[in-house]
Amino acid sequence: MFHPDYINPKKLIVNEDILKLFKLVEKHGGVLRFVGGAVRDAIAGFERANIDLVTDLSPSEFSDMCDDEGLRCVPIGIQFFTIGVMVNSSFFKVTSLSPEEDNIKDEWKTDASKRDLTINAVYADEKGNVFDYYNGIKDLENGVIKFIGKPEENIEDDYIRIMRFFRFCAMFGKKIDRKSLKACIKNKHLLKKVSADKIKEELFKIMLAPYAVRALELIFDNGILDFLVAKPKNLSNMDKLDSIVTELKLDKSIIRRIFVIFEPDAKRANRLADIFRLNKEQKEYLLNLVNCKLSLNNFKDTISLNKAVYRYGKDICKDVWLFLNLDNKDNEHIKNILNTLDSIKIPVFPVNGKDLIKIGADTKFIGLYIDVLKKEWFECGCNVSKKELIQKYIEIFA
Repeated sequence: MFHPDYINPKKLIVNEDILKLFKLVEKHGGVLRFVGGAVRDAIAGFERANIDLVTDLSPSEFSDMCDDEGLRCVPIGIQFFTIGVMVNSSFFKVTSLSPEEDNIKDEWKTDASKRDLTINAVYADEKGNVFDYYNGIKDLENGVIKFIGKPEENIEDDYIRIMRFFRFCAMFGKKIDRKSLKACIKNKHLLKKVSADKIKEELFKIMLAPYAVRALELIFDNGILDFLVAKPKNLSNMDKLDSIVTELKLDKSIIRRIFVIFEPDAKRANRLADIFRLNKEQKEYLLNLVNCKLSLNNFKDTISLNKAVYRYGKDICKDVWLFLNLDNKDNEHIKNILNTLDSIKIPVFPVNGKDLIKIGADTKFIGLYIDVLKKEWFECGCNVSKKELIQKYIEIFA
């Protein structure tokens, strides 16, 4: 199906270099089109995804064109007939229609038939004209996520497509294509053959998507990932968290989301860190959230906030504050405390051993003196000066 002038070209054109590439391919007798995410997201009104390009020139013809035009190119995916090309300072990946499609009546439709979902098989040219071979636009507008062709055969081509089905349900899905879902459930065992890193990548994308909870419920209620991870304790917490994050325009943290839906203890957090291949920093942060002992009382006044920030740091305090307010509809109050936490200067204990030695402290007990003074300082909201602490030492120990 051809849709003339369907997309504003500005949503697709990243710069003048890509227009030059379109003109050069046309000059050499070929056709170049956008495909996949860039077209899909332009139609849906999302921010532009990575640019994927397809041409009916063969890899050798495309390489010859680059040589003729003085463009540097390099094969980057021979098995997929993909070539990278530099146009001025811009780098683009261009995939050729496979050689087996020669002499086929509609080689573009054949290319589309090999893609995973109908919404990802929509093409566009540089003028905004759209070429839709499997009613992907209609499915996108209706929020229907559906495999192209026979779902089970589509999954057989690449097992990770099971997770991609749920990812796009999380991004766009309003209605469930039952045949596609049934195929995912029937073939879920095939995900055991997929690398954990690929599954993690798709799962994290799902967790950050607009309809994450709906997609995760489908995944866990149907046992799609039972071989990898147990169902989270409280998926509804993610909707509550997302409402606050969206309203206050906060960043979407994957660790925050893992914590809020799994509500793990330390043992479970370590297990989740292994399952999700968290890096050292991510794992440490998750464990810090688990081990944090803060309640609403720790956010009631400046003294309490200073003590919390000193003990746990600003980021942990802000995230715990969000968790404590999942059922609070007073977003203005939530925002005010977050702003206060941001404005707090992280307290630094102002006295060291040398300071005490200078006034005659016994070096054998320096550690004890520091511990006592630090406790006094902490209980006062980390807001006692060096001079005042020295005086406190004199009162207690001199």
